Amino acid sequence: MKPTNENTISLPIKDFAKKVICDGHLYFRSKEGRRFYLMKPGIFIDESFLKKHATHQTVFDYEPVTNEAITLEFQKLFKELKYLQFEKDLRMKTQEIVNHFKMTFENKNHFLTFAMACYNEFCVLPKNDLIRMHETDLHLFRKSLYSAAFAVIIGFTNDFYHYPMIKDFYNLTLGLDVGLCESHYSYFVAEACNRENETPGSGLEWMKSEGATELELNVFLKHPEKSHKYFEDHQNLMAYPELKEIALYQHELSNGRGFPRGIPKGQVSSWEAVVILASSLVEIKDEYEFETDVMNYLFSYQNTKLGEIPVHRVYQKLCMGLGDLFKIKETAG
Repeated sequence: MKPTNENTISLPIKDFAKKVICDGHLYFRSKEGRRFYLMKPGIFIDESFLKKHATHQTVFDYEPVTNEAITLEFQKLFKELKYLQFEKDLRMKTQEIVNHFKMTFENKNHFLTFAMACYNEFCVLPKNDLIRMHETDLHLFRKSLYSAAFAVIIGFTNDFYHYPMIKDFYNLTLGLDVGLCESHYSYFVAEACNRENETPGSGLEWMKSEGATELELNVFLKHPEKSHKYFEDHQNLMAYPELKEIALYQHELSNGRGFPRGIPKGQVSSWEAVVILASSLVEIKDEYEFETDVMNYLFSYQNTKLGEIPVHRVYQKLCMGLGDLFKIKETAG
């Protein structure tokens, strides 16, 4: 969302070009003094945008939303975890990360502060594929960036403390919707994904009722298989290649009425549930209230998917891990 408090700095294009993802609100000020809103936090910075403004040596008005010191502290904790070997030390470091997350977001820091630390530390997906996602829909990229960060904290609070596993959770969630990156991706596809995320089984019915084309329906129905194929082709990037199967089954349901194959999905394993929950937490849309109210959002989260696909245990452990058992909604599972 656009900022309400002024915290504006002048940022030359040469300094903005050092960033990969925009971590603030970017404005262009005309000679007449009018400000034009150019970019919001969490957006992948396009090379063509940088080249255009480099020619004019533009100086932007910039309102950063992240706390760089906290981002670096999270990265330091992640790196410390990476080189630990003994289970006791791994558990203690994981708890330290969870406590730091809780303290950070009880103080209403912007969620991108954590998401940037996760991206900088864990992302191994090819940059060109992230650019393709951004070019398909900048909101799709932003959704994936935030969902992947949620996968990290969900993993930590559910006793996954091995660095390679957390890294795989991150990249699998980041690329989970890469199968949507097709020329016929549209508003219908994005909204159907949001509806499917909230109420499993409703996306296709909604698309048909709204007159979506066969090509749009195909993008929606086939994207799990295309995402699965993507991770098959990139399984060398994963420590646990078997995790790629969650891309195929992300929309299958226990009653066999899911897609793409209509295979009845039995008990969901905890590692699958981490990715399913993380993806479900974020919709493809323009604004996110949780960016500056993360803890309240997590504790009050309600979604029929928590019951349709049994991931409520993972959700409850997330809430307990963040230290507020009493705020867990009884309706969550």
